[in-house]
Amino acid sequence: MAIEPLHRRLNGLSWSRRSVEVCMFDLKSLVIVAFVLVGSFGHSFAKDDSWFFTANEIANAYRYQQQFGARLHNPIEPRACLHGRMEFSASSQGRPFVAPCRFLSETVRQLRELLESGAAKYLFPLDVDYADLAVPGDLYESKYKHLSSGELLPALLREPALVAIYHTALHLQPEPSNEGSRTNVWGEKRTVLGFFHGRPNQLLLRQTDGAGYYEPEGLVRVGGFGILSHFLGELTFVAGETVVTFDLSFDNDRAAAPTADNITVSAAAR
Repeated sequence: MAIEPLHRRLNGLSWSRRSVEVCMFDLKSLVIVAFVLVGSFGHSFAKDDSWFFTANEIANAYRYQQQFGARLHNPIEPRACLHGRMEFSASSQGRPFVAPCRFLSETVRQLRELLESGAAKYLFPLDVDYADLAVPGDLYESKYKHLSSGELLPALLREPALVAIYHTALHLQPEPSNEGSRTNVWGEKRTVLGFFHGRPNQLLLRQTDGAGYYEPEGLVRVGGFGILSHFLGELTFVAGETVVTFDLSFDNDRAAAPTADNITVSAAAR
């Protein structure tokens, strides 16, 4: 049996030890870096509220969404409206139906006004990405209450009294020490009503006692639609000097199909 020379065995042992030492050094370095990061940011993380984001964080998240984020499931295709037709094909929860192009044009107008007024800045989840659809309570009782879920949305989209309720900047971190800043103007306008008969949006300001946000009285929520910016989106408008490209969908990926609920609020803003 051949015997390995002693110097080769020693060299092999020496190399093995060096490898272990290098590995242990890397591991120790990693642990040290981790402790430094925890020491540097521990207090920030301890105070962090996962619901709120700064204006800069929201802006950066929006840039990512616009270029690399996912698109809405089953977005509306407005091609028929762009070609001069009066109706377009849509679907909700797998049920196809036909809707008026007026609904799309009025929704685009509402969103343009949202951005131009400063009530919202971005069409994505950290600012505004959903609208509730509502009608006056007496109208709901007399005209829509007994419709099936498949009949309700197609009928509502033709209703002149239909109202869209937007909640904006809900994830914007409050800045009480900077009351005159543009960020606070953005954050204070958190409930906006959109109308489908040409009337401009109505902005409902935050209650002065900080108890909540004004919402309209006497409306019944009967559905809604999702909104999400993406550079490949089907719909486009210009707000100021900004071109906004986005998708709109009646399929709500975040929850089950909406049901009708009464809005319970104290008073509407004057």
